[in-house]
Amino acid sequence: MLPHHGPVANPADSGWHQLNDLLSTAKCGAILAACHQLRTAPETERRTGDNPYAGTHHLVLLNERIPAVSALLRNRALLDVVTSRIGPSFELLEASYRSPQPGYGGQKLHTDAVPKLHDGPETIATAIVALVPFGPDNGATRVVPGSHRRPDLQRLAGNLDHHRDEVHLTGPAGTGFVFSGHLLHSGTTNRTIAERSALQLMWQCANT
Repeated sequence: MLPHHGPVANPADSGWHQLNDLLSTAKCGAILAACHQLRTAPETERRTGDNPYAGTHHLVLLNERIPAVSALLRNRALLDVVTSRIGPSFELLEASYRSPQPGYGGQKLHTDAVPKLHDGPETIATAIVALVPFGPDNGATRVVPGSHRRPDLQRLAGNLDHHRDEVHLTGPAGTGFVFSGHLLHSGTTNRTIAERSALQLMWQCANT
């Protein structure tokens, strides 16, 4: 199990939490190296979903392919935050890698869960783990605080380019951002000359 070295930030249950130092710099480097190896593997060794599209490199099923990712999924601090969002009984839906290239990565605001009809229990939790520093210019994830409690906003998912209350989630490599799957969020355009690599982890309430 990986240790947790930083505090969990939960801004008045705005729908997201920040886990500082979720991964060490060395562990980020090791995962990046493993992802590069998978990206350059022969076509016969790739999994469905590994191919790049929309200017972003994708790798899937990393829980089965990279031991450090499998270990991260057992991290107690991470699982405690997931539990706080969707309860103690959940299952992994996704453990993937996404790396927008320069000029790419921008998305419309969307949710990872089906929009609610009314405010109620959350069914999906998502974690974005920065493998490189997340800054305001390299496509850091943005969220709309409180939108996980707003079915009216959730029903606009996929149609909003911006929201006046959106904030960017920034921090050094190794920072984890965990949020409700009902929270409006998206990647933003990478305006630097380097890739912006991250892990995307997703869980579903087992009682759904």
